Amino acid sequence: MGYQQVLRQARDLLEAEIADLRRQLEHKEASLKRLQAFLREPQPAGERTSLTQEIVTVLYNLVQDRDAGVPAREVVEAFTQRRGDVNESTIRSTLYQVTRKLSPTPVKVGDGVKHVKVRKHGPLYDVEEISPETLTINR
Repeated sequence: MGYQQVLRQARDLLEAEIADLRRQLEHKEASLKRLQAFLREPQPAGERTSLTQEIVTVLYNLVQDRDAGVPAREVVEAFTQRRGDVNESTIRSTLYQVTRKLSPTPVKVGDGVKHVKVRKHGPLYDVEEISPETLTINR
């Protein structure tokens, strides 16, 4: 066996080992993605709330602590602590869109659900609770 042949065999062994490691890595990455999706969405699809509802819930909780509205920056900071997979522009865009929405947004508070409308006063966002009587009249 010549020197070059030994080198070729060594190279072939290393290439086969690298290919095997790549397959293992791809398998582990796929498993990690499945696990991350499970951790991010532990509830079945029918039970989870929409992104809009989650953002409005964060806004509702922030507004309860003060008399005036809340700037978008605070909503973004509070929401990114809750969910890191949503970027700032999406949160701001959703806040703006929900101010234009005609129907109130349901917000889960404790064991109950409240319906709120989001209002924008200059740079501040505020929520207005809609009573159940008003809800049934408007529908």
